[in-house]
Amino acid sequence: LPPPPAPPRTRPVFDSCHLPPCPGSATIPSLKHRLQRNVATMAWKPLCASILAVACQSCVLVWHLDPTSLSTRPSSGCAQVLSYPGHSPVTSLAWAPSGDLLLSASPADTAMLAWDVSTENCVPLQRFGGGGVTYLAWSPDGSKVLAATPSAVFRVWEAQMWMCERWPTIKGRCQAPAGALGPVLGSPKPPSSGDSVSGEMEGQVGGSKTASIVADVAETTFETLFGEERIGGEVHSMVWDPTGERLAVILRGHPDVPGSQAVVAVFRTRNSPVFELLPCGFLRGEGGAQPQLIAFHPCFKKGRVWGPPVVVPRGRS
Repeated sequence: LPPPPAPPRTRPVFDSCHLPPCPGSATIPSLKHRLQRNVATMAWKPLCASILAVACQSCVLVWHLDPTSLSTRPSSGCAQVLSYPGHSPVTSLAWAPSGDLLLSASPADTAMLAWDVSTENCVPLQRFGGGGVTYLAWSPDGSKVLAATPSAVFRVWEAQMWMCERWPTIKGRCQAPAGALGPVLGSPKPPSSGDSVSGEMEGQVGGSKTASIVADVAETTFETLFGEERIGGEVHSMVWDPTGERLAVILRGHPDVPGSQAVVAVFRTRNSPVFELLPCGFLRGEGGAQPQLIAFHPCFKKGRVWGPPVVVPRGRS
């Protein structure tokens, strides 16, 4: 008898990365490696156009690329392999704003890893409680790191002594623009090598030490020129522009509900004298497309510009 059919995949699975062509070239480089399986996310090194970190099933691959190369398939020898026992699958990456450190996280590992990519050494930053680490984000000034977990726990780390505080949280994702409008404090201090860093300290991080609800994005119905539309639902991801004045949020919607679809909601934000968050509008792709990633242009001088959302056609495996 033939084997039973494999169960359908419930999320897209990617094993290759395609880069945008260089100006004036039609060549689209494709990155492939035998260890590049189940790619979850990618992150370009800040202030650098040639180093790309890729989160994979069993490791982090750091590609060193030549932006002027005409090759469509860079050699696998261009990739560093960063792996650590028990640290898989890797689902979140975050470069320090200075580019000196790379943090990686896995929902199956209670430690996030601080990598010195040049030496391929890492220091586990371990905390117990809340499960693994599902999401990492640096504050723009490089002084703090947000680490979210699968449970109702997230931690805020300071990047000098590498102490952290455990803040009460609410359902959903969280990202803070701490220091976005303040002075740049310089590069984070790499954690000491050797034993992993563990143990939570109180009063080391600063800030409010609590999370506050600033917007209700539950699904609701709008009357438009095209009829009734449903917008809102679970937050998939969010990103703040470098000035802290615009916030883009991907809302999943409910695919099984007629008229509901994923959208990118854009908010106007202000941090001083009090925090304000005001809706600006919504962006959506073509019918059936699902936004997956979004990022603001880091150096645009004439307002706020974001790259187009990376979308996955509905039904693609």
